[in-house]
Amino acid sequence: MAEITYQGKTYSCRAGETILEAFLRQGVNLPFSCRDGICHVCMQRMVSGKLPKGAQRGIKASLAAKNYFLPCVCRPVQDMEVAPPAEEDLYFKAVVVAKEQLAADIVRIQLEPELAVNYRSGQFLNLRRPDGVTRSYSLASVPGEDPYLELHIKRMKNGAMSNWLFDALEVNGEIDIHGPSGDCVYAPQNRQQNLMLIGTGTGLAPLIGIARAALAAGHAGQIYLYHGSSARDGLYLIDALHELERKHPGFHYVPCVSRDETAPEPFQQGRAEAVAFARHPELAGWRVYLAGNPDMVEGARKRAVEAGVEDRNILADSFVLRELRGSPRDENVSAALESDRREFPPDPEMWAALKQGELLHAILTDFYTQVFIDPVLSPYFMGVTKQRLIEKVYSFLRQVFTGEKMYFGDRPRNSHHWMVIPDDVFDYREKLMDDCIRRHGVPEHLIDRWRVIEESYRGDIVKIKPFGRVENGVEQPFVEGFDRIVMDVGTVCDSCQRIVEPGEEVRYHLRLGTVYCSDCHQ
Repeated sequence: MAEITYQGKTYSCRAGETILEAFLRQGVNLPFSCRDGICHVCMQRMVSGKLPKGAQRGIKASLAAKNYFLPCVCRPVQDMEVAPPAEEDLYFKAVVVAKEQLAADIVRIQLEPELAVNYRSGQFLNLRRPDGVTRSYSLASVPGEDPYLELHIKRMKNGAMSNWLFDALEVNGEIDIHGPSGDCVYAPQNRQQNLMLIGTGTGLAPLIGIARAALAAGHAGQIYLYHGSSARDGLYLIDALHELERKHPGFHYVPCVSRDETAPEPFQQGRAEAVAFARHPELAGWRVYLAGNPDMVEGARKRAVEAGVEDRNILADSFVLRELRGSPRDENVSAALESDRREFPPDPEMWAALKQGELLHAILTDFYTQVFIDPVLSPYFMGVTKQRLIEKVYSFLRQVFTGEKMYFGDRPRNSHHWMVIPDDVFDYREKLMDDCIRRHGVPEHLIDRWRVIEESYRGDIVKIKPFGRVENGVEQPFVEGFDRIVMDVGTVCDSCQRIVEPGEEVRYHLRLGTVYCSDCHQ
């Protein structure tokens, strides 16, 4: 048995028990979500002792070097002292050295960080307001070429962070940053490879960085950058990109407008991805980068595969989804409720293809059978029976596809309110579902429609902090921590499996509902 010292107190950790399990058993209110090393919410720092193998799974090298680890997968081999993360290790200050309006709703912000930042063009930073609101924005700058970190910010309607960056953050002001993160970056291994970059809106930011990084590295292949907007005023840095084109014969910039038939040369009429794939129908051996509107990104990804691009050579970043990486939706609760009450028109074609529900049930059975053994997804379903879950999701999707009012359970926002789920886990689950639906022979155009429905709930599910439940239109405080109760019926301790008799006082976890007997409190 190991002893774990945490914030001045010592706790026992039984053989085979993780530190998180030991802490929960003894009433330590540690933040956590997945309990399997996926979300990193429970990350702590070792002060002394020895970390067992696997305790730092997936942690950034810079944090691993400072002995950060994951209590949910750490089964200690000796006594340890641990502490919460140090604020300075996760976020640090950056000074705003310049702000420049690039378009009516786009501003360029240049930052000088107080610490050296090792990054690759195309990665993103997390920016945090003084009140804790956090969002992620892609870097347009190139290391070694630019003295400052450069971000392009689009003003979003009711956007808590983007409006603050536009209106309140001033030159010479400071902001907290964290990162960089992301793998939508230039890969210098094959400098002969042709590159296609397609972006919309401020999806241009990472693509500019990637293109400039490639040119600085002496990339020999051709580089095509297609930037799209519905109208000319949605495009920006046009002159700078044409100048880059003049300096580098291998770089080609194509501005595209989809709703302005009067746009003169050099503007191309049409959506950026449509123009790009019409010009380049065969792309075997190419690398493709996509950034911007998620519908464009997903559609372009499929077209790239059809044009012969290998999956590993398609890298994507979606600016709308990046808005969700940072924190739970922090606009007013009514906006969240409207999102959670969204309705889709009945889809008779989909329901017919699903054989009036028979195939839907088979798909969900297949899917959740995989989920319950999947190392990434199964931790999110602890304490839930597979059959009950299948029935619940079946009722929900049947109502979506048919319009029949037959689902009376929690909406997605409430049912996932406590789960901390990152974008990559949501993407992973989405791909697993797509593959499952495809195996059952559902046509591709219907799979696309199904994906649109699931994608619409991303904002209710992806977050770095739990939501409070919404009841009668009011968001409730998030319930966490422990309480004590005297049992009026018998039960079983969720830690040692001892029978708990009626009349015995137990500690229970308010969110999980797990019960810990008096023997497990120490």
